[in-house]
Amino acid sequence: MNIFDTPSTYMKEIITKIRIDEDKIKTFKGKTMAFVFFTKFCDVQCSHCFFRSDNEGFEVPREQYEFSKEGFEKFITFINCSNNGYLSILGGGEPFKRFDYIKETIRRVKTDRIVIVTSGMWGADAEVCRRMIEEMYQALFQRETETKLVLRISLDKWHIAKIGIHCIFHIIDVFKNFFVDKENFELQLHTLTGDHSIDKILEHYSGCIKTKGKKYVSDNEEIFKIGLYRYALQFPDGYKIDVGVAQIFHSNLKVNLKRTSSKQLEELITLFDNDMKYNSYSNPSLVRNKNNEWGLDFLISYNGNIATWGNEQLYGLNNLYTDTYQEIVSNIYTNIISYSLLDKGYFYRTQIIQEVNPLAVLRSKAIHIRDYAGASILEENHTVLYYAIRVIQDYIKEKVISVEELSGLSTELQTAIKTKKGILKKRYQTSSYSIIKQYMEKGDFEETEWRDLFNLIYFGHYAVSKEQIEKGIQYYNLHASRKIMKLEEVLENSKEHYQRLTERLTFMKPEAKKLCMEKDKQLEAI
Repeated sequence: MNIFDTPSTYMKEIITKIRIDEDKIKTFKGKTMAFVFFTKFCDVQCSHCFFRSDNEGFEVPREQYEFSKEGFEKFITFINCSNNGYLSILGGGEPFKRFDYIKETIRRVKTDRIVIVTSGMWGADAEVCRRMIEEMYQALFQRETETKLVLRISLDKWHIAKIGIHCIFHIIDVFKNFFVDKENFELQLHTLTGDHSIDKILEHYSGCIKTKGKKYVSDNEEIFKIGLYRYALQFPDGYKIDVGVAQIFHSNLKVNLKRTSSKQLEELITLFDNDMKYNSYSNPSLVRNKNNEWGLDFLISYNGNIATWGNEQLYGLNNLYTDTYQEIVSNIYTNIISYSLLDKGYFYRTQIIQEVNPLAVLRSKAIHIRDYAGASILEENHTVLYYAIRVIQDYIKEKVISVEELSGLSTELQTAIKTKKGILKKRYQTSSYSIIKQYMEKGDFEETEWRDLFNLIYFGHYAVSKEQIEKGIQYYNLHASRKIMKLEEVLENSKEHYQRLTERLTFMKPEAKKLCMEKDKQLEAI
């Protein structure tokens, strides 16, 4: 019997039975960092954006795409329990579509720094712009504890093409005229390498100049959030606006791994790895504090899912709607897959997975989405099982786990853990398992899911044999009442298709989705 033929059975066993003793677990007790998406919806809809949301056509519950009031309250509770030093309210979904959440967050959240990332499109009307900025400052003034509030405008050619530049001028004018002396309320700009949109500000404001910048520098001195490059715009009256420059990431869930040149792929990989090495200290799940302590770095999705950055995986989903802060942190530490990333970092994980599934490593880097790199690289069940076994083997060598602690596992799993790496790799490679079999195991057949999978197989995202593809097509034809002969017959390039691919990578924890569905039905019945 090959353990990799039925990987989900053994993964469930590992997740429930393998526990590292508390006295041997590294804990990261420094100030935490958190990034949150309030919503997936956005009116700008940039072509290069991972979300590319068109704001309509979504299924219930709405909590899959945007915080409900309950979800927002749970978010506030989570942050206030987390010893937070830096909270970033991200764009992607435009956060100002939930301006009510922004103001409540400013008033109530316990943190040292709040950074709001936005396109600035809400600044198109000068009077509305002034009023909204004043409301944010009033919310800041109403806080019980002091914090730094930063409004960070994303300025690049894509945003200008969609919304113009005058909304940015309006925002700058409000800060220059009313908030220049407010040290705890700051305007910043954020742009991309090779982009010249900032020059439009220099042209508009006479005498404004760029100052000399620095590479790989943090945007603050307490929680080190490293950026590629930073400089400032200096105005004649002495007012300054810090500008952060980031590398362009070419987010594309449908990147063609078969037809993209080796040179292009190498460029994508190098950029991705350099970001992990220099901007994330080789561990995106952690953040370094000024006192050299390390804290957890959380990513909170609009659907309530929470993981540490780059640490999303099927066997460790956490969600605001179903899990408390204490439960989420405990799950992250006790799940050997997520803990190993905290402990050993990004390159350790990729090195092990590279041993048996280099395509998973390539896929996770080439799609160029840092947020969900973990979900991509750990998508295939048999690959996750191999990784988990190799981690356990390493922890046994390091005396973090003892052989005696494995006694409660099945005989097959104990044997696999005791197997040498070379033989374990051969068993993986001779297994009949594939992403197609994984989909067959789901039970409930959904035609669009299978079409999306076939699209990705066609683009070279998974290692599957010709025979496995033929079996997948037979299964699809039987359940969909179709008669396709090859993958090309179901290729798709619609907005709806790309949205499904996004949901496929970021799907809401099933238990949380069920809970929200039930609550929505109860509200409808009232």
